[in-house]
Amino acid sequence: MKKNIILLSLMILPWLAQAQYNRCGIKLPSKAVLDKIKHKHSHSHDHMHSFRSVDEAANYISRIVDQVPDWEQNFVVQERNGINNAYAHISRGRRTITYDNIFVESLDFQAGTKWASISVLAHEVGHHYYDHVLDRRGSTPPKEIEADYFSGYVLAKMGASLNEAKAAMAKLASPYGSSTHPARNQRLAAIEKGWRDAKPRKKSTMISGNYYSQQKDIQYVQVQQRSSNTIVATWVFDNGQKSSANLQYKRNAYNGAKVYAANYMRNTRRVELYFFKDGRIRERDIDLKTRRDYWYNFSKH
Repeated sequence: MKKNIILLSLMILPWLAQAQYNRCGIKLPSKAVLDKIKHKHSHSHDHMHSFRSVDEAANYISRIVDQVPDWEQNFVVQERNGINNAYAHISRGRRTITYDNIFVESLDFQAGTKWASISVLAHEVGHHYYDHVLDRRGSTPPKEIEADYFSGYVLAKMGASLNEAKAAMAKLASPYGSSTHPARNQRLAAIEKGWRDAKPRKKSTMISGNYYSQQKDIQYVQVQQRSSNTIVATWVFDNGQKSSANLQYKRNAYNGAKVYAANYMRNTRRVELYFFKDGRIRERDIDLKTRRDYWYNFSKH
């Protein structure tokens, strides 16, 4: 019996020593970290970075939104201490970002840079940018990857170095993936891709390539530009079937987004692909009978 108790203790102790993570896969601050933050507050007014009010946090978020063309802030910001988290959601019918001030300050303290908390707020802004909250189904790895990409992109625009953009995730993200969040290395790769895509690069007139879609049952959409006025779009479904359409240039819209469009399904539906200057691609699917439309975001392979 004594031997069994010893073995059981050896199994439990490593588990007890493991770091604790919140529902967003971010390491929770330890009591020692919280004590140091409280000590710093009581002895100094010079904080590394602290949102002293919800207005200050909202100001950072406004700066984040300003980095994205053709989009206006469509959510409110609220502070709620004690939740050890920051998350995007819909509350009482309104898009919202809720954050814990002590928690976001602990991110900066542990990562050693003010960009840690800004990157987490940018991540939550990304969830609203990509309309992740509308289905009310919570987090999924693809959603988190897109929000991480968004964070890297806007932090590069705001002047953060690559290491600064990755600081929070590098030190505080869970190394293991789950049903809701990808593993740390995947998240860091997404942030880096966003950061690098934000840097100036040579312009290309070609918009061909394979693009991931938010549409259900679709693996990806293949786009081939045939001329300045025509593209061929092929939707590849999960069951292996394909559907192609020739889309004709329609117009420039939304600050220069090139729009290609075509009617299909015996003219009962219309598809429009929007190619933005910053590399974003969106699809608008219109039911011509009901006049209802649906928007989907793309990310390139």
